[in-house]
Amino acid sequence: MANYHPNDELLMSFAAGQLPNALGVMLACHIETCESCRAKVKQYELLGGEILAQAGDVEVSKEVLESTLARIDSMPENLKSEIEFQHQLASKNTQIPRPLRRFVTKDFDHLAWSGFTKNIREFKVNIDDGEFTTKLYRIKAGQELPEHTHEGNEYTLVMSGSFSDRTCDYHKGDFILADSSTTHQPRASMEEDCICLAVMDAPLKMTGFFGRMLNPFLR
Repeated sequence: MANYHPNDELLMSFAAGQLPNALGVMLACHIETCESCRAKVKQYELLGGEILAQAGDVEVSKEVLESTLARIDSMPENLKSEIEFQHQLASKNTQIPRPLRRFVTKDFDHLAWSGFTKNIREFKVNIDDGEFTTKLYRIKAGQELPEHTHEGNEYTLVMSGSFSDRTCDYHKGDFILADSSTTHQPRASMEEDCICLAVMDAPLKMTGFFGRMLNPFLR
């Protein structure tokens, strides 16, 4: 399961602006701190620019042109408001990566965490995306999630601390993709709580005896 970085297909889709919102935000958080992935995205963007430059001219309808010009005319005020908003968030918290600050406006310790136990907590991140569900998970130091697999794909980015499973150790900034072939039981390190950002296109599926009783609540 270990991969630590998004694959080239994901990075190319990110560079082209083709990823769903939730997954795009996650990759932006990873790329912000990963020099190698940031360099790859820059290469893909340059390649995309060259392809566009070589493409022939396309006639644009009058309606599309007028709509685009209208959006450009209104952009300065919107851009100013967005910049001010980001500055306000930056002054209020330092834990949250910039791409995520629009959706998570408080430090981890001040979020309204919920969950079945005090050792495993979650916080739903409201990103407008009909394809994926986005959550933050907080695993108390030394504790572990119930053993589980996945009914679809789960993309995980370690935000703080670290965790391990049967295969690898994962640390801040690591990107992990798990699917229906993955069965694992992540355990946070003893040193500090582990906080992860998870983007899922299907629910988790608990596999242990007690975990299976939780499955109906995960739908």
